[in-house]
Amino acid sequence: MTTGSVSDDRPGAMPDYGGQGEPAPPPPDPDAADKPGPAHLAGSKPAGRQTPVPSAGAYTGPGAGTSGGGAYREAAAAGGAYAAARAAAATTAHPQPHSRRGRARTRGRAAVPPRVGEAAADATLAGGSATRRRRLRGPRPAPARELRRRRHVVLAGMGALTVAGAALAVVGLGTVRNSTVGRYADTIAPTDPGYQAYVVPTPTMAAVTKAPDGSLAGVTVLALEAGDKGGAAIVVPPSTLVLPAPAGATPPTLAEIYADRGVNATLAAVGKTLDVAVPDNVVIDADHWARLVAPVAPIELTIDHRVDRWKAGKIRLAADDVGPFLSARAGNETDLDRLDRQERFWSAWLGQVRRGGEDAVPGEVGTGLGRFVRGIASGSPDVTGLPVARFGPRLVPDAPQVARVVSDTVPFPEAPAPGARVRVRLLNGTSDRSLTSDAARALVAAGAEVVIVGNAPTFTVDTTTIDYSGADRRALAERLAEASGIRRTEAMPAGDEKVPSSDDEIDVTVVLGRDARDLIGR
Repeated sequence: MTTGSVSDDRPGAMPDYGGQGEPAPPPPDPDAADKPGPAHLAGSKPAGRQTPVPSAGAYTGPGAGTSGGGAYREAAAAGGAYAAARAAAATTAHPQPHSRRGRARTRGRAAVPPRVGEAAADATLAGGSATRRRRLRGPRPAPARELRRRRHVVLAGMGALTVAGAALAVVGLGTVRNSTVGRYADTIAPTDPGYQAYVVPTPTMAAVTKAPDGSLAGVTVLALEAGDKGGAAIVVPPSTLVLPAPAGATPPTLAEIYADRGVNATLAAVGKTLDVAVPDNVVIDADHWARLVAPVAPIELTIDHRVDRWKAGKIRLAADDVGPFLSARAGNETDLDRLDRQERFWSAWLGQVRRGGEDAVPGEVGTGLGRFVRGIASGSPDVTGLPVARFGPRLVPDAPQVARVVSDTVPFPEAPAPGARVRVRLLNGTSDRSLTSDAARALVAAGAEVVIVGNAPTFTVDTTTIDYSGADRRALAERLAEASGIRRTEAMPAGDEKVPSSDDEIDVTVVLGRDARDLIGR
């Protein structure tokens, strides 16, 4: 089962909120309030309000970090060293510069501070003729020994600034933007009231199996846990109906969409069925499957019924057999039978990859299918078939069960299309450290996309509420309240939000109170 957000024991590090993802870039600088924020793995978030951080692991909550003030003081000291170096360079008299800008500065026509390194570069002119030195307008050049000393000061300052930059990056993880006035507040820790951070969506990709006749044999959606350590898979059968269909139209199956419109349209339909964006994919035919499994073949598994040349019971699939096996379906079978075999194959292959070491999967380690298969296999792989019901030869998704499977497999999904999910900022108003991750899964199952997680202004909230601002958000708040069981919604007057946020980041804010455990049922 996948879990998600960030976990780090370093001072000032972001806590674990239960979602996964790649490390997010450093936080935005104070002058970049209106610039777009960073992305993962996948999906950018505006940087105008909160500090972007990666998602991973399980939320550690209050008591799980420090503000990193010591690092900030070290950075300030290093910055002072750099400023001293700049001041020393600025007061140094230079020989006649080569550049027009430098000559103008020497004549007093340009009040531009010298750039770092100019003292060292200009020192090479000190050996010029006496006639040239007499033409200089200004003090005599400093001796070579003094220039070398100043050069060392500049280099030391630059080195100290590099160290300071790393320290400031750590401290920056603990800063939160005050969205009311657009300034950075004092550094606060992830366990402090009011702390907020962006969630990087759970990484996902699809493995599309192509049958020997060119038809769709199956789609497996893969999701990674934090740090690519574990994950899960959802196997989707080709005969799944894509609902809802346009008015008056017959719902198509994934296999029909694949045959008529290709792989991209098929993945869009899969995303619609799961209510999850699936940005990456790989199409795998029989030859590709043979290369993928060759390092750990034969694949050993058990099947309940004979299909093609494979009898019921324990079977051993050679590398060349995998593609035909995944595509095989007896004349009296439905896709449910093939779905069961595909689930068993994925579980067996991932298990053998885990035991196979570094060379168990060919190709790239940090990207594509190799990254996902290795990452999922490194944990305890959870392979689940899409919950469906038979409708003649076709299969109908069981929507409530699909939502539950998705919330467990992809705890921080990204919506497949604008408006498909209610964008939520989730704030914990209690001292229950595990409440955030549990509530996130419940909200995802109810149709939410958790964009921001953090702490409420106080940890003494009694009643869980869904706050919204503006009449256009009321319907979204009520929709989420009905699906999640949260009974209280509250309209916030414009500009008077409890915890402000820009309108393009979220739709509603869910503040968890002491009654949240009973509401989410976990």
